[in-house]
Amino acid sequence: MITHLTTERIWLLEPDAYLQLASMPMPGAIPTSVSAGEEPAVTQTGTLATVPLHGTMFRSLPESASRLLNALGVEYTETAKLAKTLKSLETDPSVQVVLLDIDSSGGTVNGTPELANAIRHLSKHKFVYAYSAGLACSAAYWAASQCDGIYAAPSARVGSVGVILPLMDSKEAYAQKGLRMDVIAAGKYKSTGLSGTSLSDEQRVLLQRQVESTWADFKAAVTSRRRTISPEHLEGQTFTGTQARDFGLVDACADNIEAVQQKLLVRHG
Repeated sequence: MITHLTTERIWLLEPDAYLQLASMPMPGAIPTSVSAGEEPAVTQTGTLATVPLHGTMFRSLPESASRLLNALGVEYTETAKLAKTLKSLETDPSVQVVLLDIDSSGGTVNGTPELANAIRHLSKHKFVYAYSAGLACSAAYWAASQCDGIYAAPSARVGSVGVILPLMDSKEAYAQKGLRMDVIAAGKYKSTGLSGTSLSDEQRVLLQRQVESTWADFKAAVTSRRRTISPEHLEGQTFTGTQARDFGLVDACADNIEAVQQKLLVRHG
């Protein structure tokens, strides 16, 4: 399993997507023909640039990890590279409108606020919109919320304004194998979440505070741009595109991205 990508991270990710990622088997070998990650491919129609935000979101990945995900056929976005792409569009005189094509269940906290800030900064110079025909959840919705407008397909899944930190308590499993993790550490929080140990009450309180702090930042970012959303819709649940429109998470529904692109070209062309 690709546990080195999933353990001991605070996530802005749908739980089922986390479990799917964590349970993927390691391949025996990665073919040398498999490449590492690249910057998102931008397509331009007239003055409109469409930029993909697909798959699990990571701030950045070492080459070995990106080659692994590519070998497994896992879609992902490196948010640092996406932010760099958006920065280049800011100074491109041929682009007046940027549309994020989102299909993502979210990703790591690390890198998400910075991407959201890059989107908000870009919106001061260009018209910036988001569209999702699939998923715009958690970290992906944080990013979308900073756009000037959001569109979604009626059947899309939108929202999931929440935070998770999955930790495996493997202490009993170690004991059943006749093993015991003996930890020598300085600082009562230093061994928090270490394999083979259980959380102390103080460690659990610390982690809960960290998760809630991130959640507060998430909600503040969303409501700074979308002021009509009720707090009851910011509890980690997802909505269909139609529900998201009714609850203020998106502005309108559209069956496909081509319809949104045409609308934006007419509006801002």
